Parts: sequence; C-alpha cells; structure tokens
Amino acid sequence: MMIDLKERVGVAMSVRGQFTDPIADPKVTLGALAFANDLGSALARIKAGPLPTPAMIRRATLLLAQMIRTSGRFKRARFTGLSRDERRDQRAGHAVERSKVDIVERFALRLLDEWVNDQCVECEGRGVVRRTRAVTTSTHTCDVCGGSGKVCVSEERIPFFEGRNGPLVFREYEPCEDCGGMGRIAASPAPDAKGRHICPDCFGTGKRQVDDAGRAHALGVSLDEYRRNWSWRFHDMLALLDTVDGSVYDTLRRQLRG
Repeated sequence: MMIDLKERVGVAMSVRGQFTDPIADPKVTLGALAFANDLGSALARIKAGPLPTPAMIRRATLLLAQMIRTSGRFKRARFTGLSRDERRDQRAGHAVERSKVDIVERFALRLLDEWVNDQCVECEGRGVVRRTRAVTTSTHTCDVCGGSGKVCVSEERIPFFEGRNGPLVFREYEPCEDCGGMGRIAASPAPDAKGRHICPDCFGTGKRQVDDAGRAHALGVSLDEYRRNWSWRFHDMLALLDTVDGSVYDTLRRQLRG
C-alpha cells in the first residue's frame, strides 16, 4: 500500500518499531529530502516528523526571517520594532532591549506556529464534533415553593392567643427539595445529544481560526497597528509557506522517481 509522501517523511524520521509502516530505505527518503532548500526541508521535518526540538524551531525561524527580509517587502529601518528615539540611542551606542529589536523574527516565529499547528483545536481538524447536551445558565422560579426556597410542612393554631388579625398560627418550614432551598431551578434544555454537528469554532473547515489579538501580542504591537500593517502580511506569508512546502514535495517526488 502506497503512503503519502508526508507520511513517508514522518516514518523515515521516526524510530523504527514493530508496528511502523513499511517503506523503502529511510535513508533514501531523507536523502531525497536533502535536495530541497534549507527552509523547505526544515518545514517538512517539523510538520511531518516527530516532536520537533527547540533547535529545529529556532533554525526554521531564522531561515524564515531571512527569507522575509530578503523578499523586499520589509524595510529594515521600519520593521526593527524600535521607535525613532530608540534608533537614535542605538546609533549612539546605547544598549537597546533585545526583545524589541527584531519584530521580523517574532513575526517568523508566529507564522511558523500557525502554519505547523493549523488544525482546529476543538474538532482536531475533522470539522465536526460530537453532540453534547447544551449547558445553560438560565433559571426560572421554582413551581413548588414559588421562589421562597421553603415549604410549609406543618401548621398549628396556638390556643387562647389571639391578636388583631385573629388566632396566632405556628408554621414549620423545611427547605424545598425541588430547588434545594434556592428558590430557582435551572432551565432544562433537551437538545438532541446523538450524532455529530459542524464544529462551532472552525465552522466545519477544520482549520485553526485567526486570532488577531494573539498575533498582535506575539508581535508586540497594538491591535490597531496589527490590523493596519500586519494582517495582510500574515495572509501572504502563510500562502508563501504553502508554496514552499509544495515545492519540497515536488522535489522529493522527482528524486524518488529518479
């Protein structure tokens, strides 16, 4: 049985075991992968291979940041993450906080995270989730106690004691069993709990949804600045990563055929 090229790369990189899918010599697969460019090879190893190491993530981040800088869309003076005063201090030889220096690297790291972890967390990429009973916070007044939270269990008139409103009545109360003494009970929705339905998080696409606030936080910029200068860059660069990934497997396919 033929397996997908991405699965083949993953199997070639994994530790061989009794239940590992049979493929051709793993060295042949990894050797063919070496013909791809550095960034594409790193992306394939992270995406298809076992749990990536911090060193692999760091290398891929730097390679991606280098590609971003050389693409001509980012002017170094504009996207260093420094204000005008901070750039003047830097030229004067003063130390500048490293976390604010290179916004391109932070951009590359966030891109890498979104590209690798692109599946919806709620449905794990399937687009559908199993139906569950709806959890509701709505309540209504208890019909048994009328909202008082207690019910009268006995009532006695005290003899030889009368007031202006008639005989004094002694009543004994206990907490209402239906509402537990709260006076209100939760509404009881009864949706169909069988079958599956479209994932409410990804709307059936199976893809991770865009988190504008998370992106802005990762870049260290305001949400308005992200939407003005960075939203379209994320869209374009994620598409470019898909193109790079596709070229890797085209190269891999040609090498394995040869």
